[in-house]
Amino acid sequence: MADPSLQTWDGVRQRLRRDVVSRYQARIGQLAITTATENLTNATDWTFQEDHHTIVIHLDGRLDRMDCEFAVGPSGRAIPTRGDIWMIPAGCRYAALAQGDRAQFVELAAPTALIADAPLVPRVRYRDELLFGGAARLAELIARPDDDLAVMAAHAIVHAMEIHLLDRYGRRRLKERRRSLSASDRARLVDATRSEPGGRHSLSTLAGLVDMDIRRFTSAFQETFGQTPWQYVLRVRLDQAAELLRQTNRPVTDIALAVGFGTPSHFATAFIRRSGVTPSRYREFTQQSNPSPHTKGSPDGQFKTVR
Repeated sequence: MADPSLQTWDGVRQRLRRDVVSRYQARIGQLAITTATENLTNATDWTFQEDHHTIVIHLDGRLDRMDCEFAVGPSGRAIPTRGDIWMIPAGCRYAALAQGDRAQFVELAAPTALIADAPLVPRVRYRDELLFGGAARLAELIARPDDDLAVMAAHAIVHAMEIHLLDRYGRRRLKERRRSLSASDRARLVDATRSEPGGRHSLSTLAGLVDMDIRRFTSAFQETFGQTPWQYVLRVRLDQAAELLRQTNRPVTDIALAVGFGTPSHFATAFIRRSGVTPSRYREFTQQSNPSPHTKGSPDGQFKTVR
């Protein structure tokens, strides 16, 4: 049975309900703040794709498992502990499957203008003591909306957090952009790898697309995409293969070669490691779930969850 650790984006597995124990919400300054406690006795899906940045700060609770995936960024098993921060950039698709006892967290929704439209790097288990301390105090304060002193204190904390966010993730990041990949660089790399998944990609050819030397390119790529160029190309190839398995009846061997794997066995090993099942079993499950295998798949060819 496959490990259902990857959240489907197009509905093969029905999204699991969230069991909310308590929730308080407030909008202060430029931040929309949610503090919540959720029961995780049953597996729970957390998904985001927003037009603002989302910052989630884990305050308390025990999780036994948490599998997460960014459309572009770090993915895999990452169990949060007190003070860990997840950063989800605006427009980035993110999903997590969590289970355990309970989780208490603060969720900040920040407009991109708050950090001067500087790029926000997707992060898991990140540490920022000022954000954590501020979030922990806000969790107490916004639960007291009728207390004028609590309201004033909350505004003061949010003001300090806004300045901190701009200073650390806005102005500093803008100064670093010369050493980072621009939006057009990123689009060029995405197009090159996705339009020719079976092509021969190397560090030198990819770096050449954005006019960087290999050393600078490797660092800039990992900073922008949250993974190495090799990991990204592998993910693109597996996503393309998954889409072909869903939408066509081409032989598995042909698909493996078409998306750039040297041998069918290498493809099968990588596919099982990513999805938990063989390519043939994946095809069987997804085509049973969708009687028309030629219908359009998810926008980015992301893996469907199978079990």
